[in-house]
Amino acid sequence: MKHIKRRFFYQTNSNDPIFNGKKIEMIDLRANVEENILSDRKGEIAFLELEDDTLIGGLVNKIDGINYLVPIPDPTLIYFNNAQMGLKRISEQRKILISKLNLSSEDKKPPIHELYNFFGLSSGFVIYLFTAIESFINSMIKDDYNYIDRQKNKTIIYNKMQIQESLDFKTKIKVILKENTGKDFFKNNNLNNQLIWKLKEYRDDIIHTKQENDFLRYKNLIKKGFDFKYLDTLKSVAKFMNYYKEDYIIECNCGQDF
Repeated sequence: MKHIKRRFFYQTNSNDPIFNGKKIEMIDLRANVEENILSDRKGEIAFLELEDDTLIGGLVNKIDGINYLVPIPDPTLIYFNNAQMGLKRISEQRKILISKLNLSSEDKKPPIHELYNFFGLSSGFVIYLFTAIESFINSMIKDDYNYIDRQKNKTIIYNKMQIQESLDFKTKIKVILKENTGKDFFKNNNLNNQLIWKLKEYRDDIIHTKQENDFLRYKNLIKKGFDFKYLDTLKSVAKFMNYYKEDYIIECNCGQDF
């Protein structure tokens, strides 16, 4: 799987662009660069026009005392991309670590660096990929949507912000997404669903590291690190996102892996 096409939080090819119901005002910064036209625009939304007429959204942000126009990338794609970038290194470090663990190896030094490299990479992959799912779900919730939780003795209504902050992952992925899109990726149990749930379990084990008993307290974390299906899980998450948002995760056409 080649690296994904990278996009921005707001991106359009419209000749008459509208953002939040308002027409976008375009300013030629190249013609006014000496006047430092950004000086009084800190905190404003800004739009950059690329050579192919694509408009991408950004903001004016002060860095080291100077205002810059910073395009805003799609956070979900950043997290997914970070997980994907670690795949090759995870595979390489796994092989190196196993070779070091082999008792017949001539190298009798403890594989300290190899252990830290492998488990650091694998933990990062899991955390980034799961964060991509959470970010994606939140992006699919409509601004005016309310989730109604009808309980036996009371009814609780959650707005978008409360849903993101308070509801559990299972409710979001099985109920909230369905009510906002009319689709249900988890309607039928299959391998893709199972891999996503295993990703959730592995992520929870990492974030909420539990000690089982004495010397074997981290047994499950170690086992999952070696046995986890990293590439298959990445592909399943891509299928999950593309199910709700067509062609959202696609390979870049640049011809390069990374």
